[in-house]
Amino acid sequence: MNISIFGMGYVGIVSSACLLRDGHKIFGVDPIAAKAEDVAVGRTPIQEPGVAEMLAAGQRDGRMAASTNPADGLAHCDMAWICVGTPSKPDGGINLDYVERCIREIGKCLRSMAARPLIVVRSTSLPGTTRGRVIPALEEASGLRVGKGIHVVFHPEFLREGSAVYDFDNPPKIVVGEAHPGGGDVLMKAYGDKYQAPRFRTSLEVAEMVKYSDNLFHAVKVVFANEIGAIARAVGADAREVAEIFVSDTKLNINPYYLRPGFAFGGSCLPKDLRAILRFAHVRSVKVPMFDGVLDSNKVQLEEFVARVLAKRPAVVGMVGLAFKPKTDDMRESPYVAVAKRLIGEGVKLRIYDPSVDTRRLIGSNKEAVQTALGHLEALLVPNLDDLNACDLILVNHPTIDAQRVQKWLAAGVGIIDLASIQGVPRGVPGYEGIAW
Repeated sequence: MNISIFGMGYVGIVSSACLLRDGHKIFGVDPIAAKAEDVAVGRTPIQEPGVAEMLAAGQRDGRMAASTNPADGLAHCDMAWICVGTPSKPDGGINLDYVERCIREIGKCLRSMAARPLIVVRSTSLPGTTRGRVIPALEEASGLRVGKGIHVVFHPEFLREGSAVYDFDNPPKIVVGEAHPGGGDVLMKAYGDKYQAPRFRTSLEVAEMVKYSDNLFHAVKVVFANEIGAIARAVGADAREVAEIFVSDTKLNINPYYLRPGFAFGGSCLPKDLRAILRFAHVRSVKVPMFDGVLDSNKVQLEEFVARVLAKRPAVVGMVGLAFKPKTDDMRESPYVAVAKRLIGEGVKLRIYDPSVDTRRLIGSNKEAVQTALGHLEALLVPNLDDLNACDLILVNHPTIDAQRVQKWLAAGVGIIDLASIQGVPRGVPGYEGIAW
């Protein structure tokens, strides 16, 4: 394919080199003449293992060219990859000037051309940018309509400096956000069967958010490891050994289990242990600001949810699940108990279905905890799901019911807030929402 790459920075150069090696013809476009001149003769403006050799080989084969003029790159290209920077503004906001300038230049050129390349945005952009800024700018400058003759996709990159060629060749995933179904066909064809990775074709906004999810999680992991290291050092424990043992656990510590949106955490371990380690660090003058913020964030999650429920002004609220997780009757620091207590305090009537909770069998600290929060729990519990039919709103806290039950309630006009992401319920059904949609 003929692929033009706008922005001869890190992502643009690495992408150019790898695509050249794959046999494509690359045209690089950059407003800085020195960069364009280097690339045109096969020299790399960045240092990254393997890149210089692949660029030079592509240039010798006559498949690498570059210019400062966007029109030169657009004349016969199948795809135009936008790889320009999105730096921070002084206030921390994202600077989209380079992206918008680039897309307007492309649009202006296309206005007088027959070429209709797929526009591939790789520049890291906040959710809503491609649909709200890039597409309108392209349509205004070109006179074209996206989805009718020309397509735009957002295609995030997952390249690490120092191992970027390896990452390009072995992507953790291939994500294509499409403005219109089928818009990414040309891009997926370029990847062919060579690249073995999970492939996701989704909306523009989801693709944009995936990139931020990855980077934010990486940042959190670094801070997490460093704060653990600081605490370990304070007591003479070898943080390296702690880390080796920690990362060996791929069943709980490194897996998807805790990484999907849900409700606040609770139970007999997490809140207690977090408070203990915070007190431990405080006594030893170890600063752990990320851990300090975890409990606050969890509290905000709970408070925002209660406010969301109360905003619907329900007279009677049903709850599916009260214990901190399914198949247990442990209600110690259950976030659902906290929600129930708050709603009762606001005058809302509750009906709670949890087949694992039997007030006659509660003992010890579990019994004490729930009696302190909900003094008359036995009056709130109902034996059957049908007992929730007359509620105005039902909170599905546990995944112990099926989609058919949820749809039956919705059909009867009962509102549902699904904290458990019950499988099989279509999104967008009136009256149906979740914690994160």
